[in-house]
Amino acid sequence: MRKRKQYIALEKQLLNKHKEAKQNEVVLEDADFKDGKLSWQGYNRLKDECEYVDYAEDIEIKVPQKYRDGFDSCLESMAINELSKIRKDKIETRIKALSLFFLGGVVLTIGLLVIVHIVRQEFALIISWVLIWAAAEKTFFDRRDLQNKRFNLLHILSARIAAYE
Repeated sequence: MRKRKQYIALEKQLLNKHKEAKQNEVVLEDADFKDGKLSWQGYNRLKDECEYVDYAEDIEIKVPQKYRDGFDSCLESMAINELSKIRKDKIETRIKALSLFFLGGVVLTIGLLVIVHIVRQEFALIISWVLIWAAAEKTFFDRRDLQNKRFNLLHILSARIAAYE
């Protein structure tokens, strides 16, 4: 209980100290760049920080002045590569979901046609429902994650970019 109060007090102290900090602002540092271009490490840090910015708010990315010139094209090329991978993953997920659903339907049909052995019929029904659920999981959860990644990238690409000294 004592630690909890200590943590709450620390949180209040930090929030009061950084009241002027913007929630939609991401500041990239020299360590995020390599050979004058945005590094993959910096790109991943940018994506991670922008993930918590609401889509209704505009993102402001601050870049050191010496890296500002080639930043737009570098960011676009990295994002285009990732967007094409996401598109490919969405298609693969859709194909897997349809395959699992079809296979589950086939197993369900076979299970319903097998009347002789009740144990085999129940086993086939269980397997079919597992396959159908796996298809639903792919459709509703995996595709949603990919869609969120896509929106996050598009949100970053629409950000306002400013330079600082």
